[in-house]
Order: sequence, then structure tokens, then C-alpha cells
Amino acid sequence: MLMEVTCRCGWTTRGSRSEVITRVREHGRSQHQQEITPAQIRAIWRVVEGSGAKR
Repeated sequence: MLMEVTCRCGWTTRGSRSEVITRVREHGRSQHQQEITPAQIRAIWRVVEGSGAKR
């Protein structure tokens, strides 16, 4: 199962649950100077069909 998150800035990531959490937290820190919790990420991700990760 793949999860996907799209930031308000247009950046998108797709991958496993743990991959998405890691990438979103890194993006939040580096691009927006924000600390995002795993719970916040789980609240906004969506399940997508298909395969392959997207950074």
C-alpha cells in the first residue's frame, strides 16, 4: 500500500508509511522550518494505487 502527501507548496511524496513520514518531516524542516508529527502526517496522507516511490 502506498501513501501520498502533497504539501501546500506543491511538493509531493509517495511511498510506504514510514518513507512518507520521514520525507514529510524532512521537507517540513528544510523548506518550512516546521516540526511535523507522525500523527499530523497520518491525518493528511491518502492511500494511492500503483507502485513506485515519488520524492
